Amino acid sequence: MKPWGSKEFWGVGSEYDPDWLLTETQKKIRDDLMELCRTKIRPHAIECDKTYTFPRASLNAMGDLGLLGLIIPKEFGGMGESHTCAAMVVETLARYGCPASAMIYTMHLGACSTLLFRYHNNPHLKKLLQRIPKEKLLGALSASDPATGSHDWFPLSSKVRRLNARTVELLKYGSWSTGAGYADFYTLLTVSPDFKDNYANLSCFLVYKDEIRASSDEWSALGMHANMSGPLLVEGRFDVERMIGPPGDGRKNMEECIDSSFLLLTSSCWNGIALGCIDVGKKSVTRRAHADVGMRVCDYPVIQDYFGESLIDTNSSRSMAFLLAKSLDDATNNNDWAPHADINYLPRCKLLPWLWQLKFVAAKNVSVVADRMLYACGGEGYKTDLGLERLIRDGKAGWVMAPSNELLKNLVGMSALKGFNAIDLWGESANERVLHQEVKKMTLEQKERIGRRLLEEASQERQGASANHPHQDTDFLNPFNTAQPKALTQCPNPPSHPPTDLKTPDGVVHSAALRQDTWTPLALVSRKDVGSKMSSFVFALPRGTDHTGCFPGQFLAVRVTVDGKHHLRYFSPVSRPQGLSAASSSSLRFESQGIGLETSSKALQPGRFGKIPSQNCEKVDFQGPCGGLEYEPNQLEVLTVLASGGGVTPGLQLLRCVAQDPSDNTRVMLLYYVDSIEDILHREELDDLAAKGGEKIKVVYTLGETPEGWDGEEGFIDSQMIDRHVAKPNGIKHKIVVCGGPTMSVSCVHALKTLGHSSENIYIYGQFGVEQVKAVYGRYAKLSSHRCDQA
Repeated sequence: MKPWGSKEFWGVGSEYDPDWLLTETQKKIRDDLMELCRTKIRPHAIECDKTYTFPRASLNAMGDLGLLGLIIPKEFGGMGESHTCAAMVVETLARYGCPASAMIYTMHLGACSTLLFRYHNNPHLKKLLQRIPKEKLLGALSASDPATGSHDWFPLSSKVRRLNARTVELLKYGSWSTGAGYADFYTLLTVSPDFKDNYANLSCFLVYKDEIRASSDEWSALGMHANMSGPLLVEGRFDVERMIGPPGDGRKNMEECIDSSFLLLTSSCWNGIALGCIDVGKKSVTRRAHADVGMRVCDYPVIQDYFGESLIDTNSSRSMAFLLAKSLDDATNNNDWAPHADINYLPRCKLLPWLWQLKFVAAKNVSVVADRMLYACGGEGYKTDLGLERLIRDGKAGWVMAPSNELLKNLVGMSALKGFNAIDLWGESANERVLHQEVKKMTLEQKERIGRRLLEEASQERQGASANHPHQDTDFLNPFNTAQPKALTQCPNPPSHPPTDLKTPDGVVHSAALRQDTWTPLALVSRKDVGSKMSSFVFALPRGTDHTGCFPGQFLAVRVTVDGKHHLRYFSPVSRPQGLSAASSSSLRFESQGIGLETSSKALQPGRFGKIPSQNCEKVDFQGPCGGLEYEPNQLEVLTVLASGGGVTPGLQLLRCVAQDPSDNTRVMLLYYVDSIEDILHREELDDLAAKGGEKIKVVYTLGETPEGWDGEEGFIDSQMIDRHVAKPNGIKHKIVVCGGPTMSVSCVHALKTLGHSSENIYIYGQFGVEQVKAVYGRYAKLSSHRCDQA
């Protein structure tokens, strides 16, 4: 009998569990975890799913059983368990407890494996490994970067450079990080300090919870609600002891640890969910059988077929999982990490093609089994109180979770047809057959043009320099430009000298309140919400005649101190200009939305912190300008702004500037995407600017969900939409600026390239704008300047 407390388990019995694979110790671990699932984790999972709550209480309870140290060697206080045991624990947790917790736990074990891979000569990693089981610390992985899609091993947005023998500077933007902001430590996959545009040259780093900025508050998904996935940003200087392994070791860590652990354990999670669906289905069918007057439900052949086929398919997937777990154990002397002192010891890598197949099979099976159980349960299965509905939603994540099943079947099929050498995971070889085929389609002029470009790029590569600003030397201190920003009042004086004042026709002298090398405290006057996801903050400049010193389109650095810790953010001021060409006035207004802003911006309340005498407001430090576009009148014929969501902020600033200057003949067009009409920010003002601007100002809205009678555009900004509204690339002085999320930015750049717009005319706001242009146009693309006179 399989016990469930004092009673018999109501699902499929133990006769379908492969107990012969487990040691007595591992069976005890499973039984203890099942009881924990029954008493704490399963009841907690229902509430976490309803409320999008991170299940830290469940993970702490697992820590009480020592499970956070499951694969950590006993010498460090862990349990020193095997791949087989890890697969069993994840399956058990997903089946009897909480699939979201199982996925979070999978990421934790993956993070632990990256530390164990290279702890041997690193005292810091050894100390952390000792702390994990003792202090019940939770880890997480962050490998995927924005715009990499299913190719999660390409950290497209990360940057690392060595400052000296002991210090590196790191900038990492992770997307879809499970438990973003909730884990105690994170292992990150980034490029290496000597990257040189080679995405096989990677490194791993260790960072802690207080060193990241993460936002999962807006996590909303079909399933896995409690995962609290979201973007993660790390920027700062770190001791080289935080590097996991030597520079360039990240590729080995990715293949040997991150991939092997993730593929095995996520597959075990999907198997556990499939078993959970069958258990719940049995509970529903047997309960209905007692209510039947005539033939019992479980006597129906079709119902028996559903269960029989589901159990056979699931146990086939489980068998493959445990076979590969045992193979990993055999290859590693039962998960012994000591031999990895030899950096070329990579026994798990040989099994990766089999682990790809396992993930595909498990993710496909759980989706099919979940649907079969819904058919078997009928209307009861559709109701949330049975619990099948939650498992169905969670199981659907398997197909799309990177590496997605779409990608995996392509990789396996390619290797079967062409051999493994055809799989170019790291972008190291060119498909010359395809290149020759494409060249044949070109006209003579196209061949000459691409030939000249290739010769130019080859010359630049031979010299070891890119066409415009080396990747590793940009976007650290100056995150919004490819060159140092210029202040509105900049003069020949050294930066430490005061900037030149501006005098308006009325004779009033206006001074720049902000400096590029000094933090200036400003008082928070007011705050109000702008839409459901944005807040507007108004700060007082020191004097009523002051201005910020920024060109329209530039950003400021904002430093907020919360609980003694500095939080650095970048914002575009949106203050209405008053007689000056700067987008500023006696007060400074900005609006916030983005990674890690929620924690600090919610704390930004008038009077919350240090009060200025006789004023009920808070002081926050500002510095700038620190980057962004430097707009000046009549330097462009056309200025186009492609924006989404809160990215309209710099666009609004630019529209205001053009509108308030009658002598500025620049034509500006804003193409603005939001999910719904309620999400349009500043619509009244944007409509007013367009109405009064005549031919100079055009505003086009596009919505994800359109209401009845909507006469604007519908859907994401695409090439057709851009072709309808954006000036053609016909030699005019035209700059296109993009401000939105990374996916939106890359999508827009792809569309612009398709329509023939040059990379030299495309400027993307954001810390990784340069790389987003390069991702589409190539590593040696000529980049747009932040100066409008260089369009």
